[in-house]
Amino acid sequence: MRAAWLTGASGFVGGRLARHLDDAGWRVVRARVRPGDAPMPVPAAADVVFHLAGLAGGRRSRAAFLAANCELPVRLYEAAARRDCRGFVFVSSAKVLGASLVSPASEDAPRQAAGAYAESKARAEERLLAAHARHGLPLAIVRPPLVYGPGVRGHFRLLLWCVARGVPLPLADADGLRSLVSVANLAAALEVVGAALGNARQRDARIWHVADGEDISTAALCRDLARHLGRHAALWRLPAPVRAGAERVVGSGPFASAFGPFRLNDGALRQEHGWSPPQSRDQALRETVRAFTTPPAVTARRE
Repeated sequence: MRAAWLTGASGFVGGRLARHLDDAGWRVVRARVRPGDAPMPVPAAADVVFHLAGLAGGRRSRAAFLAANCELPVRLYEAAARRDCRGFVFVSSAKVLGASLVSPASEDAPRQAAGAYAESKARAEERLLAAHARHGLPLAIVRPPLVYGPGVRGHFRLLLWCVARGVPLPLADADGLRSLVSVANLAAALEVVGAALGNARQRDARIWHVADGEDISTAALCRDLARHLGRHAALWRLPAPVRAGAERVVGSGPFASAFGPFRLNDGALRQEHGWSPPQSRDQALRETVRAFTTPPAVTARRE
């Protein structure tokens, strides 16, 4: 039986990956690790380590992001190397490549991280690759773009909430194509990458991009969400002078993530591992909307 040592199982992606690995016949150990752990918890020698724990957002200091997203995975990788584990899978972020990607970027694109979160992931990639050169434990770095699916939080859920309530959104001309990946597709890709480490098909250090393969603009995404909700997307065009003024006030970042292109090339994963997304984008959006609109089950109280 294949064995996985998984961190971050209580999170959105980690929880889905844990269930996926269980269903695929892996023996999964759900581990808890934190930046201040001393000594560092260590996996069993036969395990493939999937490291998903870390900080994803919020008002955090640069030091907090570096401790959780860079220092912690490097320490865990070194601990796994000392135990002669089979391999180490680190979930990074496509944000290490910057805020805008006009042409689909492959894994050798230069890192241009902006912001504390992206910087912490970029630093982690660099230090893990350096650690691999010293220790040799097979390493897979996986870079997903925006991840969505049932139970999604953050900006995607906010967008879904606005569309569901008919909130007018200034996104009619947000036509830059963007790569997304459903949480189900990401979990499937992580299992494929982990299995390659577990059976020694990958013995070196590799970076992998993963995406649904159906890039979409923010405006089209709003319309698709509205269709699944049985509503009309209330989109309007933001005048260029107003947008320019807003960018001067709040910065260009929020506008780049909504209006600009951000495209990944995940051809290496598909060609070398024969991977293809098990779920279409339309199926994933339908599941996401269904979970959003379904009231949580209420457990009856006993008298």
